[in-house]
Amino acid sequence: MMDTQIKQIISDCRKGRMAAQRQLFDRYQARLFSVCLRYARDRPEAQDMLQEAFLAIFRDINQYSEQGSFDGWMHRVTVRAALQQLRKRNPLRFAEDYNDLPPEENLVMPDAELNKEAILQCVQQLPTGYRTIFNMHCVEAWSYAEIAQELGIAESSVRSQYSRACLQLRSMVNRLFLLA
Repeated sequence: MMDTQIKQIISDCRKGRMAAQRQLFDRYQARLFSVCLRYARDRPEAQDMLQEAFLAIFRDINQYSEQGSFDGWMHRVTVRAALQQLRKRNPLRFAEDYNDLPPEENLVMPDAELNKEAILQCVQQLPTGYRTIFNMHCVEAWSYAEIAQELGIAESSVRSQYSRACLQLRSMVNRLFLLA
């Protein structure tokens, strides 16, 4: 059940009221920024994605039917905005081998354990295609079929890219522990 405050904010956003848009932004920016960070190479790219996501949210807020979770709807809009930004910058390119692994000197050095920041930085170092598919399947829980449809690629390619992303991440994590 949605609280009355958020219902009022949504209603005011639908009327184009800037104060309500600001309230919505202030309330959800941190949560949605963390979604963008998973798809971006770095913070500036994530900030661009977040800006595009909020533009899409404000533009499409009338499409929210109030049947499901508003948080979930905004999350999905944010993921789609991030994917769109990736396509604009560089149509998704899927590495066929491990030549795109970052050099070892760029790897994060955790203190004594693998922390959230270290994992995020490893994910950010994946090639764009791997990173995108990993996030969509592992984090967002999209099925292989849904990912294939959204990205316009074969489902077998999605499975292959996801498997390779996991192998690269495992390799990065193993190196982190060897260097720690």
